[in-house]
Amino acid sequence: MTSLPVFEAVGRHMSIAKAAGELCLTAGAVSRQIRNLEAFLGCHLFERTNRKIAFTPVGEVYWGRIQASLGEIRAVTSDLSVGVNRRPLVIGSPRVFLQKCIMPVLGTLYARHPDIVVKFVTGGHDSEGADGTIYVGEAVGRKGFVCEVLADADLTPVCSPGYLRRAPPLDTPDDLERHVLLRSAEFTRNWERWLGPRVARTFANARFIDLESSGLELTAAVEGLGIAIVRQRLVRQELAEGQLVALFADHMVREHYVFMFAEPKLRSDSFRFLRKWLNDAVAQ
Repeated sequence: MTSLPVFEAVGRHMSIAKAAGELCLTAGAVSRQIRNLEAFLGCHLFERTNRKIAFTPVGEVYWGRIQASLGEIRAVTSDLSVGVNRRPLVIGSPRVFLQKCIMPVLGTLYARHPDIVVKFVTGGHDSEGADGTIYVGEAVGRKGFVCEVLADADLTPVCSPGYLRRAPPLDTPDDLERHVLLRSAEFTRNWERWLGPRVARTFANARFIDLESSGLELTAAVEGLGIAIVRQRLVRQELAEGQLVALFADHMVREHYVFMFAEPKLRSDSFRFLRKWLNDAVAQ
């Protein structure tokens, strides 16, 4: 059960916040795991008073046995993991996808498979030496390779509500030529792909703010400096919290995040675990 490592960490720290930090989860996610475990067992494991937690008598006994069992499992797994299974799995990924979609849920991978070692690199489509690569494009594989769609990567313009209130009208995409457009050096062609036949006129008339990275482009959009072109999946939180507004939903450019790897990688138990986790956790 995935809640057992979470329970062990909370009991060891006597703190939901510290356990969440160790597991790279939110405090809310840790609390839900504990509630689910208590519901499954039919008893309370912690007493909660004045923002502090303490074991119940049954919780303390249960934690001691779980900690011992998990320790034994980790030791046995470590002894059996030799050779290729101990080598880090190297996964290439776009930087912002790694930051926004992988890092927030990475703790769930280690909670399920604590002995997997993964190294994420922010290379492109052809990350040299990588066991697998995440890229934006079509899931068209080469002979001997597998390409799987992980998630949508739809391009859409976004801006802050404050910018929208004080800027000139934005009724159609043609109106963008009267606005400030934010452009990242990492993805210089995103505006061109989205604008299509409007690109020449828009580029001739719009004012651009060029930024070093897509992360800075997103920050500039939240601060109301202009309109960014982003993958909608990467700004779901900002959209939900009202920091950003998506523009021209009918003109979204449909693309995908794709996971590509060589077929022989499927012989590795560790790689199969990682592949399933990517599809279960990251693709949600």
